[in-house]
Amino acid sequence: MKINCRILLPAIIIVVLSSCKKDEKIAIDNLIGKWTVANDDPKMAVDGSVTYKFNSDMTCIKNIYDALSNRDTTIYRTYVLSNDKTLVTLYDERKIYTEQYLIKKLNTKEMKWENASPNDGNENKRLVRSNDQ
Repeated sequence: MKINCRILLPAIIIVVLSSCKKDEKIAIDNLIGKWTVANDDPKMAVDGSVTYKFNSDMTCIKNIYDALSNRDTTIYRTYVLSNDKTLVTLYDERKIYTEQYLIKKLNTKEMKWENASPNDGNENKRLVRSNDQ
């Protein structure tokens, strides 16, 4: 039995491509709300928390709680989304860039950010939806 390579090769390519991991979905409508940065490192003790609350008016409130000093810091930001809704950039009150992340995943419960500017001192983040909106 002869195998027709012109038929077999495209079939193999389709199977390989369809079995590759798909990019995570980005449902940008889920951005609005409060998100807590998750700690995924079991070796690292968590002595506080960082939350981001995204509002529909393109403002963001970043809250940093330091449990060791019992200090709660609130930082007000504005944010801009790229045209394709995969990049979020935060600015301070003087319109100076502070953070920029590629949104790698966004659904109703989880968001993953990849730092778009590695030299700015920010890290990749995994955020989970906070219940207290």
